[in-house]
Amino acid sequence: MPFWAFSGNEERATREYFGSLANLCHYYQLAIPETDLPFPRNIYHTWEKIEKQVRNLDVNNHCMIMQDSGKKAVIAVVKTFDLSQCLFYIPVRSYWLWSQCAEQQRITELLTVIFAYLHQVVDIPFYAENGTFMDYQYDTLEQWVGDIENKGNTDEEEKEWREEQENTLYELRRAGGHIMPVIKNPYWLRQMETVITNYRHRDNWELEWELLAIEFLQLYRQYPKRSLPDCIHQNLIYPDEDERITPYQYTSFYWSGKDCFVDELNEMINCSLQEIAVMDEPTAVYLFDKLPNPDQKEFDFETRLFDLMERLRNLLNDYDHEEHHPTL
Repeated sequence: MPFWAFSGNEERATREYFGSLANLCHYYQLAIPETDLPFPRNIYHTWEKIEKQVRNLDVNNHCMIMQDSGKKAVIAVVKTFDLSQCLFYIPVRSYWLWSQCAEQQRITELLTVIFAYLHQVVDIPFYAENGTFMDYQYDTLEQWVGDIENKGNTDEEEKEWREEQENTLYELRRAGGHIMPVIKNPYWLRQMETVITNYRHRDNWELEWELLAIEFLQLYRQYPKRSLPDCIHQNLIYPDEDERITPYQYTSFYWSGKDCFVDELNEMINCSLQEIAVMDEPTAVYLFDKLPNPDQKEFDFETRLFDLMERLRNLLNDYDHEEHHPTL
């Protein structure tokens, strides 16, 4: 649409646009739309036709016309990585209890370097950080428990339930205060390769953790500075939407998915996010001023990252109950 008020070199813009259009059609094996309309209607007319065809190939494709410091009009395809409205929350209660057990120092150290990578490089927020989405949820739960306590209740069963909730809040706050400076410490990120390569499993349970850690290390080696926010381009997909579900809301470390607050926490998160129509998903931009590399792996980092985060969450959830944590 900005071409309706375009005041630059029309011949150059037309040449660049139709050159990139030819590349795009060649890449996707589409017929180049024909037009005999004058500038800028020729651009709009052909873009409108090709945009529909590109979307028909994949609903996650968005066909756009872009410019940068070198080009005035290049057709591009912006792909979104479909997260299907999933949330990626990593529970830490198992890790916290293992960290206090002398017999579990090997797995504690392995998880520490993985957590450090996810927090320091990938930029996954931690629930004890002030102002984070998950910190707000726990603050709300704490206020809710306090309000109920202030009302008073003589029912013995209710008192026991409130006491369990208060103990859980105390424990998660205490644990968060200890874990956060550890996973923020650059030392553990520097130790990641040493810890993981020196880890040797002794049984099938440890083998699962070893294989997972090796894949995290491989991801870090290949993308040493890539964070999840780096993959987001808010200004490209639905730029006019003010309310958006951000990576800092759909990813986080949190306390547990099996404690006494699981139902309340899930309900609060759903209520916070269910009315927001747009989710900031990772995007990849393909400019067709030249043909894209056919060997380029699409969303390699994102695919591997979210798969590893899900596997990490599932393993932690499997051991998030009392029988695996002897009291010392």
